[in-house]
Amino acid sequence: MNITGTILKELRVKKNITLEQLSTELNEKFNVNLTRSMLSRWETGKSIPVYDHLKRLALYYEVTTDFLLGFNHYKDLITNDLEVPLDSTNKGIRNPKKRSTIESLTKLFEDEDFTNKDLLLIKDIAYVIKTRKHKDAEK
Repeated sequence: MNITGTILKELRVKKNITLEQLSTELNEKFNVNLTRSMLSRWETGKSIPVYDHLKRLALYYEVTTDFLLGFNHYKDLITNDLEVPLDSTNKGIRNPKKRSTIESLTKLFEDEDFTNKDLLLIKDIAYVIKTRKHKDAEK
């Protein structure tokens, strides 16, 4: 079984519904024609859903497509390279406000109230800022 199949099955079991019930609900909600056997093949890893179906499943389960694909965003958001050791040859992060901001953000991400969608949004914002910074440096 692949990771997407495992996640899909866990989500369905968590909702306490059968494959038949899931196919009925998806078909009614999204006006598609998904069969129980299609869903079963996805859960067992015998086939994978096309992107449009993956998006529908993400909407249905209220998760992201990245979550369904098995990406762990929490680990991607907090990286070890933010913590630079201070020694005589390396001054580390010069701005103490920057270090305290990083420490505050790290503590904030440890809060269990964040959803995967929240973390994805934060990650996207950080990526945009980083990309703009690199573009500005190139000019």
